Amino acid sequence: MQQSVSVVIVNYNGGPLLSECVQSVLDSTVPVEVFVSDNASRDASLIELRMRLGNDPRLTIIENPTNLGFAKANNLAFRQTRSGFVLFLNPDCIIKPTTLEQMLTLFFEDPQVGMAGCMIRNPDGTEQPGCRRNIPTPWRTFVQILALENTRFVKGDAIAYLHVGQPVPESAITIEAISGAFMLVRRSALDVVGLMDEGYFMHFEDLDWCLRFKQAGWKVLFEPRVEIVHVGGVCTVSRPISVEFHKHLGMARFFIKFFRDFKSLRLYPIIMPGILGRFLYRAIVNGLANVGLFKRRSPRKLALEMVEQLHLVHPEKINIKPRRVVVTGATSLIGDYLLPILLHQNDEVHAVSRRPPDYGKSAGIFWHHADIASDLPEVIRGADVLIHLAPLASLPLIMRRLADEGPKRVIGFGSTSLFTKANSALESERNLVKGLEDAESQIAILGRQYGIRWTIFRPTLVYHLGRDKNVTTIAAFLKRFGFFPLVNGAVGKRQPVHAEDLAMAASKVIDHRQAFDKAYNLSGSETLPYREMVERIGHCLGQRALMVDIPLPLLQVIILLASMIPKYQHLNTEMATRVNLDMCFENEEARNDFDFNPRPFMTPRGS
Repeated sequence: MQQSVSVVIVNYNGGPLLSECVQSVLDSTVPVEVFVSDNASRDASLIELRMRLGNDPRLTIIENPTNLGFAKANNLAFRQTRSGFVLFLNPDCIIKPTTLEQMLTLFFEDPQVGMAGCMIRNPDGTEQPGCRRNIPTPWRTFVQILALENTRFVKGDAIAYLHVGQPVPESAITIEAISGAFMLVRRSALDVVGLMDEGYFMHFEDLDWCLRFKQAGWKVLFEPRVEIVHVGGVCTVSRPISVEFHKHLGMARFFIKFFRDFKSLRLYPIIMPGILGRFLYRAIVNGLANVGLFKRRSPRKLALEMVEQLHLVHPEKINIKPRRVVVTGATSLIGDYLLPILLHQNDEVHAVSRRPPDYGKSAGIFWHHADIASDLPEVIRGADVLIHLAPLASLPLIMRRLADEGPKRVIGFGSTSLFTKANSALESERNLVKGLEDAESQIAILGRQYGIRWTIFRPTLVYHLGRDKNVTTIAAFLKRFGFFPLVNGAVGKRQPVHAEDLAMAASKVIDHRQAFDKAYNLSGSETLPYREMVERIGHCLGQRALMVDIPLPLLQVIILLASMIPKYQHLNTEMATRVNLDMCFENEEARNDFDFNPRPFMTPRGS
């Protein structure tokens, strides 16, 4: 596969440009394989990607359990690549069909070329700073901090860090550093130099890499005749202060790692406080922008304008499809996978959510903003199928309000909590069980009354890396602290089930008469002790999970304190008592009735 290219794209809330980026790569004139390494995005970028390109065999989506950072997410994806050349590309870049073919010529002409970048343009056509630059040595940084660039005190090696504004060369040239937004690398060179340094969370890992390639004797080239478009900042706009923190921390780490000679060290008393001061200044500026004291152009809005200008937005569906399917709670864990599946089945898909995507119509999906508890979209009345991903207790209310005018096929999702929490010491959990029982009973009664064929799924522990409240919470704890507290060995059995497997089950039973008017327990294919489940999560993070057994009362106190934090308010003390209880359910009936075939825990579909 020497003349093909593996493309690695790290995504974090990339919005509509992620799909456009991947599409532009798939349109390349050379063979490609694309790996999207998603850092637990919370927007609709993966929904869009699955709907548009999820069936393309050249695309692999890797869902990381937490935001692993740029370097680690790239490295994880790289280990799955196979081609002789690997492109590390930002998700808000658009390349041309011939981009990769032109760039590969540089490597074929000179076997010493280890890495190459190209001319990166802003959406307005101007050169983007950073696509051709020098390594920021301590001396260059010292000159920049004191604004000495054009004084008689500066000589030689203090030339400008960025080349923007300088004459553009006519052909490819050797350069000290290129932009991390587009880095095409020869695999044999990478095998010598090593992967990106995961000590950087974001920023400066690209400069680190360029310097290491140079130190290992490989050339880094800049090719001005090949141009791409990069919006920039789309994935970081939601957390600008955090980005600034990691950027400046990376700068300090970069200096300490590579510049420890006496000449450099004597500049540290000036440049290190300078880095801190610059961070504080940038944090204040971003803070003022966030509270609206001055305006700045949003990268996300710029991305939308770019998509429109390039005529890449797919037109809204206008042809009536043979079957109208409405999905309520569409932005839930299962909805991420269900919407693309329905779209590929040629259904007319209407998605209802209190928080629909913020970029309008998405690849033919009709989005409806509504809170079904108080506002029932009119589109449900004319629907053929209703798949209810919102809490099951609200489904009987919808069925009553629609009466004979509603869809005659309804699929809802409950939970095996119906059984596991029936004897809980917490009144809130017992009330949850009572609500589930009442909902299932009412759905059966209303189904008979209005001629509605229903199916209810009761999944076990549902996971969707980065978005669920169970597996992702464990992953976040392990990532932050490196250990996990357990009680009495935590030997209780669990059967985690992936959200995509549940979405596939919902799509299968729509027309499956054998599943009409039935409720199914749906569990994953593996039964694991709670302890082993945590170890598996740690392995997915690329780290060993240290298990620490602590007394039950102490763990309950820890959970109680954590639940006071809004992010962890879903935690409760009963969780600690259940880690040694088996919560297992047979799904043999689902396997027999509609070929339910879930994956093993933390294993991608098809592997």
